[in-house]
Amino acid sequence: MARRPTFFLSSTIYDFRDLRSAIKFSLEERGCRVLASEFNDFGGTLDQHSYEACLTNIEQADFFVLLIGARVGGWYDAANRVSITQQEYRTAYDLHRKGKLRLVTFVRDEVWQLKEERRELARYLTELELTDSERKAVVRAPSKFANDAEFISAFIAEAGRNTETSRAVASGGPKPTGNWLHRFQNFRDIHDVLGPLAFTGLTSEEAAYRKALQNELLIVMSGLCAMHKGKVLDLRNALKKGLDANPVTIEMRDEDSVPVDLESWGKFTTIFIQALGLRFDTIVIDDALTSTIFLDYDAEGGEYVQSPAYDALSELLDEIRRFNAQNTTENHSVIFETTPRALGGLKTGTIELPAMKVAMVNSIAHRWINIGNLAQSLIFHLEGNPFQMPDLMPFSPIVGFEEAIQAERVSVADLRKAMGLRTARREEVDEN
Repeated sequence: MARRPTFFLSSTIYDFRDLRSAIKFSLEERGCRVLASEFNDFGGTLDQHSYEACLTNIEQADFFVLLIGARVGGWYDAANRVSITQQEYRTAYDLHRKGKLRLVTFVRDEVWQLKEERRELARYLTELELTDSERKAVVRAPSKFANDAEFISAFIAEAGRNTETSRAVASGGPKPTGNWLHRFQNFRDIHDVLGPLAFTGLTSEEAAYRKALQNELLIVMSGLCAMHKGKVLDLRNALKKGLDANPVTIEMRDEDSVPVDLESWGKFTTIFIQALGLRFDTIVIDDALTSTIFLDYDAEGGEYVQSPAYDALSELLDEIRRFNAQNTTENHSVIFETTPRALGGLKTGTIELPAMKVAMVNSIAHRWINIGNLAQSLIFHLEGNPFQMPDLMPFSPIVGFEEAIQAERVSVADLRKAMGLRTARREEVDEN
């Protein structure tokens, strides 16, 4: 079983109890392991103090999540004013510097504002005729929100690595890492930061579903490739060369036969040996069209909308169905009839072949290329890359046919003009 991403939650418990519980639940729903000391699955041995168990368990984490609020919590070293949360952070930071975990720090928005206000207050007090002790007493005065504002402000500065950053800027040395501070007001602010760290924002079920879909796409694509001398051969470029060498054009569509160059035709049709008897039985691909895997949520409209990846998946399924229907022994017959053996050893020269039979072979090649292009784009997208719609071969194997049909089609704009209707705003934008 693969190791799950592990998160360690560090904060005072009393004022973050509900939030810690929500974070733990959310991350575990995404397939992660969460170490939070108030839960029974935290671990640790009975011969350890709870503080030491916390510090030891940090070593198991991939991510250290620090929540800074208004309370100090328990003291780990009271004489030096080091809280247990602060000591956990220092332990995690040492591990971070060794490249063993990542730090994710959150500061409650009200606490951040308190820190800024106290800093401005300290600057203002320097302008007043007060002694140093009087100024410190004012700055350290407890508020209704925090009983030790000085400690909290210093802790935020430490987590932001302010001192090291200033030194690095002055000396030109390397700046510290792990110093990002995320201000938050509610759980959503935290969720938006942590979500992408857990299965790239997917639940464990969604991640497994995507892997299953990717695997079926790879199976489809492998059926259209060949193995030669231990290497995988992608046959799409060779198919395109064959199509270019012996096209069926719109001018030829009404002819009974078309001229075919035997040498290029032989190379082209040899590739089809790979497709003999090939049929794709898709299960996950069919199911994916009824899921939300490639749907985007439109918050404004309150509904799911199709993404380009969804459109590509739908097109892929259509191409697979066409391929399965066309890839028959009957449609391959012209290939067997034009082998060198069937032609008495003839390998070069030009012969006339039935136009519709050649067009059908070309159509199978179109489907083959499109299936490969669409499957490849979706496979890379499921790997976490932005989706890019691939170039596709036209539906018709007759060169120029679709362009001719498109020229004869009446667009909505044409119809509006013919009927004397006003041009729609969207059409105006599209034309511009």
